[in-house]
Amino acid sequence: MKYKVTFKNMSKTIEIENGESIVSKANDSGIDIPFSCMQGMCTTCIATLLSGEIEYIEEPDPDTLTEGDIKENKILLCIATPKSDIEILEND
Repeated sequence: MKYKVTFKNMSKTIEIENGESIVSKANDSGIDIPFSCMQGMCTTCIATLLSGEIEYIEEPDPDTLTEGDIKENKILLCIATPKSDIEILEND
């Protein structure tokens, strides 16, 4: 199933299949999202989930996201895939 992913600070929306990495599909679509490890460990691709639901393709390292990050709806775009239409704010 495809879901709409809106990058609020870029005013861009793409469609992503559930199971596809948000970073991979965004970069393939011409949206430059910084990334490094592609394993949810470096936090280069951290963003804020404003609405909707994601799931992780693989669980992030438990030391990667702090409790504060989780409370602030921070997600790791390299290992995240949408479970619904979502809106995200890429962190600078």
